[in-house]
Amino acid sequence: MSLQFIIGPASMDHQAELLNALTASLKAHPDDQFYYLVPNHIKFESEVQILDRLAQQAGKDLTGYAQSAVQVLSLTRLAWFFMKNTPQYQLPRVSEAGLNMLVYQSIIDHRSELKLFAGEADRPGFITMLTRQLMELKTGQVSAFDLGKVAENIIGTSADLDAKLHDLVLIYDSFDAAMANKYVANTDLLNQLSDYLEDTDLSHAHFYFDGFSQTQFSAQEMALLKTLMQGASEVKVALTVDHGTPTPETINEQSIFFQPSRTYLRLYQTARGLNVPVMTDVIAKQPRVGADLQHLETYWQKSATGLSRTQPETVSDPQAIQIIQADNRYAEVARVAATIRQLVAEKGYRYRDFLILTRHLDKYQNVLGPIMNAQEIPYFSDVSQSMADHPLVELITSLFEIKRRHYQYADLMRLLKTELMLPKDETGEPVAVLKFRDALFKTENWVLKMGYQGNKWLQKEDWPYARLQTDDLGTQTSADDTVGQQINMIRHFVRDTLPPFFKQLDNAKNGREAAQILVRFLTNAGVVDQLMAWRDQAIDAGDLVTAGQPEQTWNTFCDLLDEYVTILGDRQFVADDFLALLLAGFEGADYSQIPSTLDQVSISESGIIQMNNRKITFMIGATDKVMPDNTLPSRLLSDQDRQQLVLPEGEYLGDTGVMTLQGEPYLNYLAFMTPSERLIFTYPLSEDGESQNQISPYVAQIKQHFNLTVQTHAATPKADDKTIQPYLGAKRATLRHLVQAANDSRENQRSLSLNWQYVYHVLDTDTAEHDLTEKLMGSIAYRNQPVQLTPDIVDGLYSTTINSSISKLEEFYQNQYAYFLKYGLRLQERDAFELSPANTGEFFHASLDMLMKRVNAEHIDLTALDERQLTQLVDEITTAVLDDPLNLQYAILNSSHRMQYIKRQLIALVQQTARAFHEQGKFTPMRAKQTEVMFGHIGAENGLPALKFDLPNEKKVQVRGKIDRIDTMKVENSNQYVGVVDYKSSAHKVDLNDIYHGIAMQMMTYLDVVQRNMALLTDDPDAELAGALYLHLKNPTLTPNDLKTDIMSAMLSKEQYKGLLVNDDDLLRNLEPERDTNPASVYPYAYTKSGSLKKNVGTIVTADELKDLLSFTELKITDAANAIFAGQLDLNPVKYPNGRTAMQYSPYKAIMQFDPMLPENDFRMLTADRDKQVILQRMQEELKNRGLH
Repeated sequence: MSLQFIIGPASMDHQAELLNALTASLKAHPDDQFYYLVPNHIKFESEVQILDRLAQQAGKDLTGYAQSAVQVLSLTRLAWFFMKNTPQYQLPRVSEAGLNMLVYQSIIDHRSELKLFAGEADRPGFITMLTRQLMELKTGQVSAFDLGKVAENIIGTSADLDAKLHDLVLIYDSFDAAMANKYVANTDLLNQLSDYLEDTDLSHAHFYFDGFSQTQFSAQEMALLKTLMQGASEVKVALTVDHGTPTPETINEQSIFFQPSRTYLRLYQTARGLNVPVMTDVIAKQPRVGADLQHLETYWQKSATGLSRTQPETVSDPQAIQIIQADNRYAEVARVAATIRQLVAEKGYRYRDFLILTRHLDKYQNVLGPIMNAQEIPYFSDVSQSMADHPLVELITSLFEIKRRHYQYADLMRLLKTELMLPKDETGEPVAVLKFRDALFKTENWVLKMGYQGNKWLQKEDWPYARLQTDDLGTQTSADDTVGQQINMIRHFVRDTLPPFFKQLDNAKNGREAAQILVRFLTNAGVVDQLMAWRDQAIDAGDLVTAGQPEQTWNTFCDLLDEYVTILGDRQFVADDFLALLLAGFEGADYSQIPSTLDQVSISESGIIQMNNRKITFMIGATDKVMPDNTLPSRLLSDQDRQQLVLPEGEYLGDTGVMTLQGEPYLNYLAFMTPSERLIFTYPLSEDGESQNQISPYVAQIKQHFNLTVQTHAATPKADDKTIQPYLGAKRATLRHLVQAANDSRENQRSLSLNWQYVYHVLDTDTAEHDLTEKLMGSIAYRNQPVQLTPDIVDGLYSTTINSSISKLEEFYQNQYAYFLKYGLRLQERDAFELSPANTGEFFHASLDMLMKRVNAEHIDLTALDERQLTQLVDEITTAVLDDPLNLQYAILNSSHRMQYIKRQLIALVQQTARAFHEQGKFTPMRAKQTEVMFGHIGAENGLPALKFDLPNEKKVQVRGKIDRIDTMKVENSNQYVGVVDYKSSAHKVDLNDIYHGIAMQMMTYLDVVQRNMALLTDDPDAELAGALYLHLKNPTLTPNDLKTDIMSAMLSKEQYKGLLVNDDDLLRNLEPERDTNPASVYPYAYTKSGSLKKNVGTIVTADELKDLLSFTELKITDAANAIFAGQLDLNPVKYPNGRTAMQYSPYKAIMQFDPMLPENDFRMLTADRDKQVILQRMQEELKNRGLH
């Protein structure tokens, strides 16, 4: 019965001294049992290393060495070793989630008695925080009774603390009662082990504790050590403490060794109090680290207290301590990985010789894996990976959210995209994943477009599907039928699968029945089968880590359900609480990992205990934000609360946050001493490309003391770099840097250094890498200019005939490459549930079309209708349009109060336009002859033929479209005149300059169609074209000046047609026969007092000029078609004189990557010439040059 300490600084080999003592005792007492105890985190690797060292001491090889007398165990494994067959150990083990459930049950049972926690219970994370506080009390040996006594002693100190302790005692007591003789938690094991060992003969047992210097022993662990001291043959504890036995007087909280010194003192005083002999300390004297790291240790011990000044010194080996500053995190890790690979390849190191540490790995989790894989470096991250993001957890969460929020889009897609539940095909087998995925994506697009939510998913009728495109007829095609079937397959799956499950849940009598219903549902839905299929796929791919995750997640889920049923199964089922408890369980559940025994780089956090068998340690992320760390844990009992608690002897809680922060120098000191040869600090200069980092003050101190030079590492190499070693590694990773260097060479006109040229030669002559090298290096000369399409591609995209609306060809002239993306590749933006300008335009067109058709069919004289009759007529028409089941795009107008308001505004605008027709009809004999006249549409009733043009090489272009309105007027004893009207939701005018550039050909095309089909449109073969006019659909806004005349005249002037008219005296004199020299009320023209036409009022052209305009438009159509068939797709967006560009609202910016700063990218500037005669002359010259005039 004895206690002995093995002490010494971290640079010394404590394990060697322990094993020397163990070997000696083993020789002296060969029949005794020896227990080598280590923290659970390093248990497996410690066992291998200790057996290896014992084998070496015995002169044997590890493969043939066995030692039954020595057990390498963690404390929890020690409990298993002694107690595995005892009744206490056989009690059901409760996980952290199960503990949460018990605490939740206690809160529910005592809600009315709680002063503070009753209102906090529903706050996310509170149950977990409360449970962890109770576990801390347990490991601190603070019972509910003791806590109650403490609370009585300090009552009145703080009202908040009084209430907190009152509730804690109440919940703690209830929790203990629920646990008693039913369950066991991991926090109970050590107390049970202590009790068990008190009645066990340990006189032939030897206990060696190693690796417990990083944190203090808990009160429970101290109680166990007390039992071992009293009963065991010997207890030896290795602690990282400087020389000299600590005493209450000599322990200094500012000392770097405060934590282990406090542990030493507690153990020493406990042994003295038990009359256990304390043997003379053994000083670890065998250095484990090199000379320079020992100098670092000496400096750090002195500087950490700040009590003594130290003289600067230099390192004997510049490689021993290094500091590297990188541009960003990616460059930082890339430099580390390249260094590791080079040292393994050139210096004979093994991957297991390296340790990468940082304070918080979450900052690096997105870059470490990809970079290590790119450098082909095997690695093991011993920071656990949570199950919380597994698709099964997503599925369960979304399942309950769908029920709670009643079939909302986001919840449904979240569930379906897990791909754990698949519809069945005709054979009863799950649909193929790719087929399901394609159907789901189309369903999602349609749901977004139509805004389907809630009961829409449950309706009996299938969802109708038809593509809603403004330039199509809207008729349903076979392709639409196929998509409709896919969409309704998904809807049927949801409707047939989820409601029965939700109904069963609603009828569940208690938690047990609800859990059974859930498991049965998931099993029948094929979730378990799909998880196992994922496992098998990962196994086939050789990915054993991923292969274990589906099964582990399902087993965890089943364990959580078992605990729920055991603890809360007889209580009323509350879905929200059930889900919260499950999620809390998954949040605390991690995937089990394969221990790091292979040749792998270890990646860990500096706050976790580490093995000291590495040769080189990289401490990444060494910035002032985390070294020292300033993150305080969030705990129920705050630092102030803990300072108020006066606990009995032998009971204590964890350190306060302030004390934890004071331990940062010691924690980092242990990390500094993990390698035996080299310590390399790295840190990123920038974070997320924005905020700047500063070097850690710890590292800055070391730099200054040892006069170290900070190495800088740029994220990308320069072309003329002579030293390129930091960028060399695996072939693919090196190729990446070669491309960066080559790009620098091109951009900055630098020659590639000889070293980079050699790298290029090596990669280019490598059979496996040649093709990729050539491809990537070829990209250096890339210019952001599209390459003309080959004839084969053109034929595949457009065949031999282009069937196009004129608006599409206008887009070609606005930007050829955008036309190719939109109409060649048919790239489209995802539809959204919104009222687009196209939708409102369709509504206006449909309403006005129906209005004019009804006027013509029923021979209604609009001018003869009064206000009430006109309003009733428009109401009937708009109702018919909105209620037509084929008009799916208008469903959004009933989706919300806001949309219903917009619907009323749209109807009011149609009413106002009808009033405008009513008033305009009083001033002009021009009347609507036909509306919505289609041309070039196959299957259109009473449609006109397309504009057809034959092109070279047996190609054709056919222009189709829809004319909003064709008006006619018969002048007595003269000609009949025919004009076209186009409705617009914004102000438009006929701009000859835009016609010249091909970006506004619509109205001329419509006139061309009318002229070609005059015999079909009128009964007068000599009918003449009147012009092309725009009508801006709007509710006019009147100003005070407008009201100086009568309101109706003011309204008419605001609603005047804008556009082009033919300079024909019979036409213009009769368009508004009662007008004098004032501007016309309806049409854009006016006469002077002398009877001539006013200039600058509208656009007036002669019949010959109109003929030229039509011919020039035909030329632009054929030119566009020829260019398209030639494979031309220049990136040439237009820029208008007012500064507006074709790129402004383009959805293809990310694809085009257009940058006017690049020499190859520039806007096509449009001229601002407004002189009609100059533009017309230019058109005539081009027509003449092409032989068309």
